Order: sequence, then C-alpha cells, then structure tokens
Amino acid sequence: MSVQSKRLRKYIIPSMISNVAFFILTIVDGMFVGNGIGTDALGAVNLAMPFVMLVGAVSALFAIGGVAVAAIRLGRGDNHGANQAFMHSVLEVLVIFTVLSVLGMVFSKQLAEVLGANETYRSMVSDYIFWYALFLVPSGLNTCLGSFCRNDGDPGLATIAALVCTSVNIFGDWLLVFPLQKGVAGAAFATGASQTISAFLILSHFLRKKGKLHFQKFKVEAALYRKIILRGLPEMVSQFAAPITTASMNRVLIGISDPHVNAFSVIGYIGSLFASLMYGLSGGMQPLFGQSYGAKDEKSLRYYLKSGLLMSAVGGIAAWILTFFIGKPVCVLFGAEASAVSIVVDALPKYCLNFVFATTSAVIAAYLFSTKRTQYAIPLNVCRSIVFNFLCINFLPLIFGKDFVWFTVVVAEGICVVIAVTLWKVSERDGIRYR
Repeated sequence: MSVQSKRLRKYIIPSMISNVAFFILTIVDGMFVGNGIGTDALGAVNLAMPFVMLVGAVSALFAIGGVAVAAIRLGRGDNHGANQAFMHSVLEVLVIFTVLSVLGMVFSKQLAEVLGANETYRSMVSDYIFWYALFLVPSGLNTCLGSFCRNDGDPGLATIAALVCTSVNIFGDWLLVFPLQKGVAGAAFATGASQTISAFLILSHFLRKKGKLHFQKFKVEAALYRKIILRGLPEMVSQFAAPITTASMNRVLIGISDPHVNAFSVIGYIGSLFASLMYGLSGGMQPLFGQSYGAKDEKSLRYYLKSGLLMSAVGGIAAWILTFFIGKPVCVLFGAEASAVSIVVDALPKYCLNFVFATTSAVIAAYLFSTKRTQYAIPLNVCRSIVFNFLCINFLPLIFGKDFVWFTVVVAEGICVVIAVTLWKVSERDGIRYR
C-alpha cells in the first residue's frame, strides 16, 4: 500500500465516521421525537433545522477556513504560522457563537415565525431553537476543535469524541423525551449537552500538546482573519445549501399539506445522513489537498483528487440505490403516520438522486479552496447553495406542478456539477500554480 493510500484511509475514514456520528444526533432526535411525542413534533424539529444548519454553516467559516490555512502552513513546515491560524479561529468561534447564542434564545419565537411555522408547530419550533441556542458556544468549539484535531494528526480522537457525543445524545434523548416528558425542548437539550461533552474530550488533545497545534498567546492579525475567512467562505456558502433547501422545501410543501411537511422531515433526516458522508469525504480530503499543495507535491495532489472523485461517484450512486429499499423501514423508526409513509416511499428516491451529483461538486469545491483557488470555489458554492437550489425549488413547481418539487434539487445539483467541472478545468488550463 502506497503512502498516499495510507494517508487517504487515515483521514477519510475518521472524517466520514465523525460526520455520520454528528448527523446521527439529529436523526436520533427525530426518532425519539417522532415516537415519543408525535409526527407533528417531528415536523416541528424539521422546521427548526434551517436554524441549526445555518449555525453549522457559520462554524465552517472559521473551522474549515482556519484548517485550510493551517494545512498549507504545516505542509511548508511553518508550525508557528499554523498555530496562529488555530488560535485566531478559536477566538472568532468564541465571539461569534456567543452572539448567536444570545440572539437565538432572545428571538426564538420570532425565528420560528420566520421559518414558516404555523399554529400547529410554532411553540414547539420556538422551544427547540431556544434550548439548542443555549449550547451554541460549546457546539461551535466542538466543530472547530474537531477539525483542527484531525488536521493535527489525531483523527482517531476526533472520531472517538464524535461517537461518545452520539452515545450521550441517544441516552439523553431517551431520558428527556420518555421518562421526564420534556418534549422537543428535551431533545434539543440532549443534543447541546452531548456536544459540550465532545468538545471537552477534543480539548484534551491541545491541552496535552499531543501535536503541533496548541493554545498559546498571540496577537490578533486582521490580515490572517482575512485569509481564514477567504478560505472558509466557500465551505460556509456550500453549507448554506442545507438550510436554504430545507426552508424552501418546507415553504412549498406546507402549501400542499401537513403530511407532506411531516414526510419531508423523514426524507430530510435520510438526506442528512447522506450529506454527512458527502461532507465527511470532502472534509477528509481537505487537509490532504492543503498539505500536498503546501509541499508542492503535485503527484499526491492529483492522486487525492482522482481518488476523491471516484469515491464520490460510487458513494453517490450507492446511496441513491439504497433509497429504493429503506423508505418504509425508516418511516417505522421515526413513527411516521400512514399519510406520510406513502409520500416518503414515493419521493425518497426522487429527492436523493441529487447526491449522485452533489458529492462530486463537494469534492471539487474542497480541492479548489484548499489550493488557493477561492475565486473559483466561491462562485461554485454560491451556485450550489444559494442560486440554483433556491430558484429550482421555488419556481420549477410553478411550471411543472407541485409534485415536481421532489426533483428540483436534482435539477439544481445536475447544473452545478457541470459548473464545478468547468471551473476546475479552467483553473488548471495553465497547470497548477503554487502561491
């Protein structure tokens, strides 16, 4: 086995496991809420998801941005510079997430209305947002520290922390939803508490100085923040796809019927699992791209890109095929009502076909921003997350009928994969430039 293959396994597998474990948190919430409270509560959690996803997108700005800068510097042997990127990212997460936490708790009712909650869902959505927002600081640190921990040569600890987080969340959901009867607020509290425990576990890597990154005094540099934001912006924009897609789908579906909203809550959970694998793949590739670029190792860079594209294609097709068989069993897990089951079985393969294209776009985007081609990565992810998803979901059903809503994300991602390949080829028409 080559050195590149060993490093690929070292980073990709833990990254995918960690991401799946994180998204299982939301899936477990849905299972306990659906079975312990009811399908309307499941719909309420789904309506609150754009807020949760938006917070995740903001965390990517500094976690992924900082890691991208640190990876290139580590590839060059600049450990001090990598540490500077680490410290700047941690500070910014503390500041930004404190603000978001306060805003989420103070304006939880208003946010529920903005997310389209009607009388059926409004109070439950507000409760979920309030208690989730309470834990936003440790949640943001968990994402940030986990990303740096993987990049600092200890992906195993990040994976262990993610698995512990999931286990604690499962127990907390059971305790707060069933014996203590705390409803959706209890589910949100369990998620926040589990992420807090995970953050403390990952913190041990840096306090024990196990790698090249550790806490130290530093002077705030505006120029470094500019670099971190520039590198993280494409990934943040990419992750806006989830809240924009979910909010747009909810808006269209709530105009059809409540069972359609509840059905999409189940479909959304399955989509989250597939998305976690997609982001785990692109996230695991990112430090490999960055370190190879920093070391000017073009052979490894080409190898990792080819491997990432192959895995994305095979994984996307496999996930889509799976959707033809799992509709009814998943509905049972979530306690979906009979009116929603038939919708899930019919719509799941239509909706999840988008991952055949989305995984490829995600890998190409990670390759571009990890190799200082932000001017290409940002337009790509703007098209993916903001432009085509929004336009297709909101306007294509007006042309082809409301049932076409399940195909709209497929159309959007199909367009975007063509854009992704085009931008990648254009960026290398004169070869890879090292800066």
